[in-house]
Amino acid sequence: MKIPQLVRLLRRHLIMLIVMLLAGGAAGFGVYSLLPPSYSARTELFVSVPTSGDPYEMRMASDFIKERIQTYVGMVGTESVLEPVITDLDLNTTPGELASQVEAISDPETVLITVQASAGDADSAARLSTAVSRSLTERISMLENPGKTDSSAIDLIEANEAVSPQRPDGLPSWLFIPIGALFGLAAGIAIAVIRGTYDNVVRTKTDLTAVTAAPLLAAVPEDREIIYRSNRDEPAIGGVRGESILRLRTNLRFAHVDEDSTVLLVASSRPGEGKTTIGIDLAVASARAGQSVVIVDADLRRPSVAPRLGLEGAAGLTTALVSGLGLDELLQTWGDDDLHVLAAGEIPPNPTELLETRAMAELVAELTGRFDLVIIDGPPLLPVADGLVLSKLASRTLLVAAAGQVKARTVAESVRALDELEAPIGLVLNRVQMSSAEVDRHRTYGIRAVVPDEPQAAEYSDDRERSSASVRASGEEAVGTETRPMPLVPDEGFSRS
Repeated sequence: MKIPQLVRLLRRHLIMLIVMLLAGGAAGFGVYSLLPPSYSARTELFVSVPTSGDPYEMRMASDFIKERIQTYVGMVGTESVLEPVITDLDLNTTPGELASQVEAISDPETVLITVQASAGDADSAARLSTAVSRSLTERISMLENPGKTDSSAIDLIEANEAVSPQRPDGLPSWLFIPIGALFGLAAGIAIAVIRGTYDNVVRTKTDLTAVTAAPLLAAVPEDREIIYRSNRDEPAIGGVRGESILRLRTNLRFAHVDEDSTVLLVASSRPGEGKTTIGIDLAVASARAGQSVVIVDADLRRPSVAPRLGLEGAAGLTTALVSGLGLDELLQTWGDDDLHVLAAGEIPPNPTELLETRAMAELVAELTGRFDLVIIDGPPLLPVADGLVLSKLASRTLLVAAAGQVKARTVAESVRALDELEAPIGLVLNRVQMSSAEVDRHRTYGIRAVVPDEPQAAEYSDDRERSSASVRASGEEAVGTETRPMPLVPDEGFSRS
């Protein structure tokens, strides 16, 4: 995983990392609170052998001491040394248990034996270390002088007596919290990396293009303030989202520059990815650019185009297919541009069979002859077969994928199903979360992600007066306050293709 990917991954899991950091700090404090305190005290014994001062004799004595010291060190934990300590200090323990609290240390380069004792409080540790040192001295004196003469073969002298320690053993208490926080943060990073490795949710353009070689025509940011008006005014697709729709429209026009008419199927892998909103925005943007456009609601199971635009949906596509009623009686106009809507009509019991009929193919052919652009809002591809049937009637299928919601394998399955029918595919990544750098880049060019309530141009004053008649978007987008419509200039220099 590259560093930029890791940074994006950690930013995506920022809340979890903060929670793990705090939990680790709390766990560190809990560990410190639960651990019993332990204090250690040390007594140093100096080992010597009486000599006459002769250098050779002193060297022999030094070698003798170094050999014996290792034996004396091992005697500290013996029963013969610890039982007198238990009796003197009146301890409620056994020699075996007490042996875990004491130890002897000796540096081979010195003639010192350090007796270290640990206890629950500082004074007890000092008393225990002193008692063990004295008991060890008496035991060694007894062993080295079995005849109980006045002179001893070896002497142990208390060089440094034990003192009560000022602080408990181990790390300072304040270090437990940052150490625990670091462990928590490390665990959070590990969880984020594991989730990022096995999480195949499509979140970025890179994730989507890794699924298929189909071209990515646009990445549309999320906008929870989309409103469609029933008074023949344009939808509020301003700011960065509006620029993304214009990019999609431009890419599609150049992709079909040699065709007299284009039939686009707008579909998604599963419900709730925003395909209907993308289709409506594209239809409005194309109509405002001078094309004659018709949007057909071919989702005969859950139609939503007519309700979204505030139009009558009782008669429409199914009416034309079943009763043979003419298009002139069923098409509805919307807005001031050349935009027409063919609603779904009544929901039939057999949508797939109805869409496979020759009447459906003839209806699409008739619409192709009358309009520059035919946009078919189809159902999701994976739950039902209706979308695959419609893809055979379209010149290109726009597969809309909702960032952060759909998994890569789900998109791959939809692409594979379309590829089997040899249907041309164009990808649209919807509800993209813009980075702060992207927001700044658009802002520096005068494009706002969220447009202020007060329009800056006088031409939008009439829009505010008519906003009371608006019909809010439902289904795939949340409702919010109104945004300023994006200004579109008809492309008179381009041919209607």
